[in-house]
Amino acid sequence: MKSIRSVSYILIFIAALLLVKYFYFPSNQEGKGGPPSKATDKGGRPSMPPSLVSVFVAQSQVLDNNLFASGSILANETVDLKPEISGKVTALYINEGEPVTKGKLLVKLNDDDLQAQLKKVNAELKLSEEKLNRYKELLAVQGVSREEYDMATNQLMALKADAEVLKVQISRTNIVAPFAGVLGLRNISEGSYITPQQVVTTIQQLNPVKIDFSIPERYANLIRNGNIINFTTEGFTQTYQGTVYAFEPGIDVASRSLKIRAKANNPGNKLLPGAFAKIELVLNKSENAIMVPTQAIVPILKGQQVFVCRNNKAEAVPVETGLRNEKMVQIISGLNEGDSVIVTGVMGLKPGADLKLIK
Repeated sequence: MKSIRSVSYILIFIAALLLVKYFYFPSNQEGKGGPPSKATDKGGRPSMPPSLVSVFVAQSQVLDNNLFASGSILANETVDLKPEISGKVTALYINEGEPVTKGKLLVKLNDDDLQAQLKKVNAELKLSEEKLNRYKELLAVQGVSREEYDMATNQLMALKADAEVLKVQISRTNIVAPFAGVLGLRNISEGSYITPQQVVTTIQQLNPVKIDFSIPERYANLIRNGNIINFTTEGFTQTYQGTVYAFEPGIDVASRSLKIRAKANNPGNKLLPGAFAKIELVLNKSENAIMVPTQAIVPILKGQQVFVCRNNKAEAVPVETGLRNEKMVQIISGLNEGDSVIVTGVMGLKPGADLKLIK
């Protein structure tokens, strides 16, 4: 009786295990009502789910071939005014920060000794002229020899030369404006004794102004005299326009860049020399440029590449890039119009990966 009871308990226990297995551990085989099995690849390993990506359809567009650079504003002309000779300042005509015309007298040095010498020479010159006139009349009646007449002529010419030398020396006691411009701050006072090493003041011509900047050597062959630049300066929202008129004949070895100089009008002298300028250099336009977002570019060992979506699979395409701006990059070769360029999730992609487009 006990053995029958034990067999019954064993059968009930086995039945309970079968029920637990049936309800809590159902079979994955088809037709049993359980959930489908996971997808596997050809080797029987679970396959990766498709990558969620968004794409950008490449289209040709007009590209303004512009370069951006930084530079400095320079005065069209600038000079440190210094005396040619040493001397005492007897008069000052410098109004600091004021415009002056070309040739205006700014500083006068003491020239009393030179003026006295010039008066003496002028007196001798007058007597020599009168003497030569008398010799000329006497020569006509053979009252003097030809030799005496020639000596009087040479004496007059020597005195005229002495007078010219003194006038040049006197002119060196004057400091005048070499061109029309704006004066800087003066460094001397009336009564000072100054030397040729001392800067009296500066003068700058502010209209027009020059703009110096540099660009990478890869764009050197695109630069021409007459290229237009647009630029702004710190503290001003106004955009100014200038024209390239000169550039260095060679590339700077240290920076591998080309130095360029442009000129721009400066009405009202608002642009000040030494100011920082943000420059946009306008070059030739490209009518059929293919542009893609910058985040689509993936750097590789021998260049750059992008991933394109073809038949819902990722395909790596090597590309050559050109100009770029804040958001887009020009593709010179590698892509065609209409290609679907992947722009999100590119860093984790591999060629041949399955894709699911979300945008």
